[in-house]
Amino acid sequence: MPSQIFSVGFIVLISFALGFFLSGFASTYRFWILFIAIVIGYIIGYSKSKIKFYEGLDSLTIALAISLIPSALFFINDWSLDLFLFYLSLALSCLVYFSVRRYYKTFIWYKSGKRGFSGLFTLGVVFLFRSVVSIVKPDYTLFLTEYDIFISGLISFSAFLNIFILGEK
Repeated sequence: MPSQIFSVGFIVLISFALGFFLSGFASTYRFWILFIAIVIGYIIGYSKSKIKFYEGLDSLTIALAISLIPSALFFINDWSLDLFLFYLSLALSCLVYFSVRRYYKTFIWYKSGKRGFSGLFTLGVVFLFRSVVSIVKPDYTLFLTEYDIFISGLISFSAFLNIFILGEK
């Protein structure tokens, strides 16, 4: 099992590096290019391993949030309110993840108690936050595009819908 987790993580890391390279050509869409690269890497890694999809998603969600926080060191010279809010949202998403992970089995309406709830909930909240930011502050330029509200809203809705489906099983 650890070798499978390492394999999936390695594939995600390679796809992230490729996405980072490609995002250099379209820096406006950097967030989405990296997101798509990570999703593709996870799907490839998942299809080659025997890891359960939602358990892997749980691990991937928190690993990405935690791994992005140290990248703030790259922006020390260019620090702005936008960057501060971005990294604050990452830190808060980690807190949300660990809080939900600790208590999700006690939720009465989540009868199945299956893993995956924490990752899906955190993804849903993060992308819901992105949608709200793109409505409230459309001039917020860090990693947001004009289509961000729709894409983020769709991802958030899909995450919450998956929680509902997972809870019914």
